[in-house]
Amino acid sequence: MPRAIVALRAIASFFVCALIAACAQNPSAAIYPTADFRPPGLVAALPASSKSLVLVFDESVTSLSGSLAVEPVSGVRCRAEDKKLLVDFDAGMSPGADYLLAGEVEDGSGNRTRFLVRFSGWNDRAPRLRLSEVQTGKNSSKTKPHRDFVELEALADGNLGGEELSWSSSVKSANYRFPGAEVKKGDFIVLHLAPEGLAEERDELGSDLAASGGVDASASGRDFWCKAMPLSDESGALAIALRPGEAPYDGLFYVDEGKSGAIPAGKLADLVALMARAKVWPSSGEEASWEDGFSWKASTAKSIYRSGSANGPSAWSVGASGKQSPGLANF
Repeated sequence: MPRAIVALRAIASFFVCALIAACAQNPSAAIYPTADFRPPGLVAALPASSKSLVLVFDESVTSLSGSLAVEPVSGVRCRAEDKKLLVDFDAGMSPGADYLLAGEVEDGSGNRTRFLVRFSGWNDRAPRLRLSEVQTGKNSSKTKPHRDFVELEALADGNLGGEELSWSSSVKSANYRFPGAEVKKGDFIVLHLAPEGLAEERDELGSDLAASGGVDASASGRDFWCKAMPLSDESGALAIALRPGEAPYDGLFYVDEGKSGAIPAGKLADLVALMARAKVWPSSGEEASWEDGFSWKASTAKSIYRSGSANGPSAWSVGASGKQSPGLANF
């Protein structure tokens, strides 16, 4: 073997041994790159008013010129303030409408992040609603059929856009965000949760409250239709919030009589616990239990209706068979 190659191998072996020895002497002396290779992360997107949105990142950012776009189309401007990107729209958002905002930001090291944010149009005139009557299932009557519905009463004038109703069974949950519609104090809103898919099942967004047809449609109440999920027939919970992601301000937890003990972990237990934390439904302990609910003998022939102004079981009663009154004051 040529002497030059032997020499090179010896030198290489020396450096490898020296490196191993150095690492063995100080195993904690790891070497890390000093450069920043991580792009900014989007932490939150928060509507601040009817014409502005705040995007929060995990480090200081700047917006790339010309990268912002919004759908529906609107003029849009932005400015960066440390970890926040403040976005202003030329026109006010439609309450409760769906919006998409796309753009790109970079940090001080030139790392870039593209984002696509979906949000609901800000509503600064959202009125509080009160759960008023609930039909939990489909009855078998031929002359007076009823399907799952939730009746709410407006406690003030305003616009429904963006208010969100959530409901859960033991294993499933769903939510519905109301579209923009003007209401007056005392108006009834009926959300139908088991539509039949008929053409006449139309959301009543304007002044004509007799525009909708179908089972339980009301000429005196404002009808809306949702196919997300029916109510649980026997035991379930409902909660209403002014905006998606906010704590509920009213709720109902109903339980088929005879149930006792802790609610199994899942969607229903989570919603009941959320209602308890928001103080819209009383809880007897730290763990959600069946005893905390409004107890009733489950029947699809009867609705549950509000008979008092307080929160909790004492404010609810069971109606007489066949006496459901969607869109009207309770019997």
